[in-house]
Amino acid sequence: MKKVLLIALFLVGGITVSQAQVSAGINFQNTRTFITVGTDPDKEFFGEGRLGLGSNIGLELMGGYNFVRKSEVNAYVGAALGLFGDYNRNKDYDHDDDVYFAIPFGVLIKPFSTKNFGFLIEAAPVFASNHDSYLRGGIGFKYTFR
Repeated sequence: MKKVLLIALFLVGGITVSQAQVSAGINFQNTRTFITVGTDPDKEFFGEGRLGLGSNIGLELMGGYNFVRKSEVNAYVGAALGLFGDYNRNKDYDHDDDVYFAIPFGVLIKPFSTKNFGFLIEAAPVFASNHDSYLRGGIGFKYTFR
């Protein structure tokens, strides 16, 4: 728990020191809720740290590529590495610390004139080390501090 919190604080501090535009958001996925902190989601390449909440706390690091970049909408695909398992999916399974790889793809819709706030729709196939692969999906909100 302390390691995850330390890594999350390091990510936030690194982004702040680098003078990058920072985004923050919340994603409501079918497996858990993520609190996110990342770089500017309007750039061609962006990164994000995700703190997963639920029955267990964990961390996911994601790098993304915007293949559609417009003022009203971004469409992206990425790669993510998670440092925890999907503990809510199968309660009969004895879960140890799990590592997984995911391929998130999604759309960030910015309907307001400021373009700082957006709605997020995302899905990701997840390939876990200790149990079967699955597809997660959800919605969220993201705000970019400019």
